Amino acid sequence: MDRYRVKPSQKIRLADFDPEDKSGFDGSKEDGATKLQALIQELDQLQSVLYAERKHKVLIVLQAMDTAGKDGIIRRVFEGVNPEGVRVASFKVPTPPELIMTICGVSTPRYRPRVRW
Repeated sequence: MDRYRVKPSQKIRLADFDPEDKSGFDGSKEDGATKLQALIQELDQLQSVLYAERKHKVLIVLQAMDTAGKDGIIRRVFEGVNPEGVRVASFKVPTPPELIMTICGVSTPRYRPRVRW
């Protein structure tokens, strides 16, 4: 998993990561379900530590086409953690005027991520 860890001020390109990569896991679907439950428990413990320290945050980026199951992944992975400590933001396609302003280097207050709590 170290290859997915981003260091402070490190620049990344999502294109450099293979979305089909399964090299971190060789087990069956049942093994995956068992491992997922263990990771959810670990994530719950880590969330408590991060909250207590109030120094660091975790950013998880899910990039996929519409109807690819991103919402289901979010529900499954975060089902065992405190929902007050999770924020989900959806970045939709900018409108044509927002896109023009972005290309011209002008920021627009209208283009904000849609956040679900």
